[in-house]
Amino acid sequence: MSNIFYVGIDLGTSRSSIATSTGKRMSTRTCVGYPKDVISRKRFGKDYLFGDEAVDNRLALDMIWPLADGVICEEEKALSTTGLILKHLIAQAIPEKQETDKIYVAIGVPAQASIRNKKAIIEIARDFIDKILIVSEPFTVAYSIDRFDECLIVDIGAGTTDLCRMHGSMPEPEDQITLKAAGNFLDDVLTKAILEKFPDVQLTPQIVRRIKEKHGYVSDTSDLVKVTLTKRGIPAEYDLTTILRECSLKLTKPISKAIQELVGTFDPEFQERLRNNVIIAGGGSRLKGLEAAVEKSLLEYGGGDAICVQDAEYCGSEGALKMCVEMPDEYWEKI
Repeated sequence: MSNIFYVGIDLGTSRSSIATSTGKRMSTRTCVGYPKDVISRKRFGKDYLFGDEAVDNRLALDMIWPLADGVICEEEKALSTTGLILKHLIAQAIPEKQETDKIYVAIGVPAQASIRNKKAIIEIARDFIDKILIVSEPFTVAYSIDRFDECLIVDIGAGTTDLCRMHGSMPEPEDQITLKAAGNFLDDVLTKAILEKFPDVQLTPQIVRRIKEKHGYVSDTSDLVKVTLTKRGIPAEYDLTTILRECSLKLTKPISKAIQELVGTFDPEFQERLRNNVIIAGGGSRLKGLEAAVEKSLLEYGGGDAICVQDAEYCGSEGALKMCVEMPDEYWEKI
């Protein structure tokens, strides 16, 4: 007798998460590190390292982050690395799989991912997945929280921010917008602003990301934000309060404009319902004061109501898992 394992994966630019029908949940950085030379290969004793382990040892590795802007880069190395990440996630989540067992997977991708990107995912997963369903990331969020009525999903990831109008059926292309203004965009803006004011401080992408995730805010007021940074190895405290707010607003302003566009072009009899049901997900939903900033942007439209999902890390993969279990056969792409 064979078992069917159902798997939901949120394939993100910075982090990817997985949820399975066995109750297993995992999250990891979406990267692989390859040993730089014979010394590093001897040190690690393997051909590649995954996720957080790779980041922790990145000085001895050639790091590959295969998803740019939330979709797979076209280079062969990026394609094979994405396949390694998917296979690793599934192997870690379902370690006791037998040869006769089947694996059905739903994978969340950015809302406007091209047909070419979807085919690439199918091709790289062919050897270790039996059936695959490629779905819009905002739709997996809606599925996770059982919201199929008139609502607006805003999924702020690292590579893209995906917005999707829900109205009781599968969303159409005109219901969806993908923006490049997302977590990585904010990291770049924040790095430039800090170096402009404090030109000699030492920054890495990991340091900037930690500052953003701990202190980022768009509310009108905030406690003083002082961060310890080094200058030629000497630590000192730096006041980043104003910088953090100004940079964070550069992320939220285009998102608010896209929300306004989706509300303004919706059926006028349902616009009020839509703007009063804005649901924000993804890592960017952790920005302090985000709900209030979105609601403020909707005042000229008659006001609105925004909430952030509680489980930002696993909301997408849990929704993909639910879809995986419930979807009729005709929606599946057979491999």
